[in-house]
Amino acid sequence: MDYVPYKEFLKKVFPKYKRVRKLPLHGGMSCPNLDGTKGYSGCTYCNNQSFSPVFDQAKVSVATQLAESIPVLRKKYPDAGILAYFQPYTNTYAPAAELKEIYLPALRNPEIAGIAIGTRPDCLPFDVVELLAEMNAVKPIIVEVGLQTSNDQTLNAINRRHTFAEFENAVQRLHQAGLTVTTHLIIGLPGETMKDFVRTAHEVKRLKISAAKLHPLHIVCGTQMAQDYANGEFELLSFEDYCKAVAAMITEFNGKVAVERFSGESPDELLIAPDWCGEREKIVAEVERILQQQKA
Repeated sequence: MDYVPYKEFLKKVFPKYKRVRKLPLHGGMSCPNLDGTKGYSGCTYCNNQSFSPVFDQAKVSVATQLAESIPVLRKKYPDAGILAYFQPYTNTYAPAAELKEIYLPALRNPEIAGIAIGTRPDCLPFDVVELLAEMNAVKPIIVEVGLQTSNDQTLNAINRRHTFAEFENAVQRLHQAGLTVTTHLIIGLPGETMKDFVRTAHEVKRLKISAAKLHPLHIVCGTQMAQDYANGEFELLSFEDYCKAVAAMITEFNGKVAVERFSGESPDELLIAPDWCGEREKIVAEVERILQQQKA
C-alpha cells in the first residue's frame, strides 16, 4: 500500500503552486485545558515549547510576525505558496469577532495563499465555524483538529477533556460548512495497542478527514507524562514497533487520508525519550520498507 504524502494533498488545495510551505504564527490564544475553563494542567504529554517555533510570540501582533517572517521564507522558497499556520495552543479559543481580527492580517496579505488553524474539537462553536466558512470563500482554510486517539479511555487518561464523539461532531459540522479538516494522532500512548492504532486510523478514514500528522509519543520536560515515565508507569514503543504501527495505520487509510508526517521533533534540551523520534528519514525508510514487504 502506497501512502499519499501531504504535499500531494496541498497540490489539490493549492493547484497554482508547485510547493506550499507552512509559516507558523502565534495568535495569542490559550487553551481551555490550561486557563481553568476545563483544567489547569493541560494534556499530560503537552509542552507547547517543545513543538512550536513561535511559542514565545504571544505578544507580537500577527501583522508583525508576517512582516518579519515572510521575507525570510521567501529567500528560501521564492515561488512557494505560503500557508499561514496558527499553531501554538488552541487557535479558535476566542469569541468569533476577536478571532476575525486575529486572522484578518493573514487573510488580507497577498503573500499568503491560505490559512491552517490548529485547534481542539471542543473549541469550534457554530459562530466560529461560520466565520471560518466565510474566510474559506476568500482563501482556502484548513482546520487541524487535534484528536490523538479515538479511544475515550485513553483520552481521559491523558487529560484531553473531550470525547471522540465531540471530535466527530466538530468534524461533521466543519465538513457541512465546506471546510477542509486534518488531524493529529499520537502513536504509543500508554495502554494502547496495535488494535487501538488501527481503530483510530479507521475512524479518521470514516470521517473523511483529508490528512493526518502521525507522531510517536515522545516524552518532554515539564509534563505530567515525564513524571509518570520517570516513575516507570509505562514503556514507550520501540522504533521497530512504532514503524509497524505507522505502516498498519497507512494500510488502514488505504490512500484516503494523506500523511503529513511520521516523526515528532522536539528540542534536544526538552526531549527525554525516545532518542529516535525526530529521525524522519530513518522512520520513513523503515515504514516504506514494511509497506513494500507487505506488497511482495
